[in-house]
Amino acid sequence: MRKSLWMIGLALAIPAVVSAQKVPRFEVFGGYSYGWINGYVANGSLLGSGTGTYPFPSFGSKGWTGSVAFNATRWFAVVADIGGLYAMPTRTISGMPITIGMHERSYLFGPRFSNRFGRWTVFAHALAGEAHASVLIGGPEVLTPIGIVDTKWAIALGAGVDFTVYRPRGQGHGAGQELAIRLGQADWLRTNLVGSRQDNVRISTGVVFRF
Repeated sequence: MRKSLWMIGLALAIPAVVSAQKVPRFEVFGGYSYGWINGYVANGSLLGSGTGTYPFPSFGSKGWTGSVAFNATRWFAVVADIGGLYAMPTRTISGMPITIGMHERSYLFGPRFSNRFGRWTVFAHALAGEAHASVLIGGPEVLTPIGIVDTKWAIALGAGVDFTVYRPRGQGHGAGQELAIRLGQADWLRTNLVGSRQDNVRISTGVVFRF
């Protein structure tokens, strides 16, 4: 009798445990990004400052980020990430004011590792792909604006925190559709545009839809 009751209890407990371990199959994120473009390098001869490359002073940029994640398990997912950053800073180089109009997009793909507890999800990812930049260099002393278009490989290492603000009443994590807020995502975004290396920082926030 005792053995039968134990087996009945186990049979009832297993579905509950499996249900509690469910996670959404897909997570779709969209939001705002701020990027710090560090060490953009242009050809020095184009700026009238000699040959070779020339480091352009760092500047801030604004844009957007979106991603789609497929959760293979509770802790492992595959992510496709796309982002855009835009800026038009003016800096002084060799005593000459130079304005750069920059449009940069990144297309990245890779694994994500998550730790889920209650309404919180903490994750880290390692992504690789390519970056495409369209740059226009001009200024009062630049007679003809200079346009540069380049596409090179890129990588991003980052981490973030999500907080679930809505889930179906009476359901555990991952049961049905959910809505979360990405409180913050920080990425080291390395690009290799215009013949040199840029170590950029991208900070993102937005909403996450889970299905």
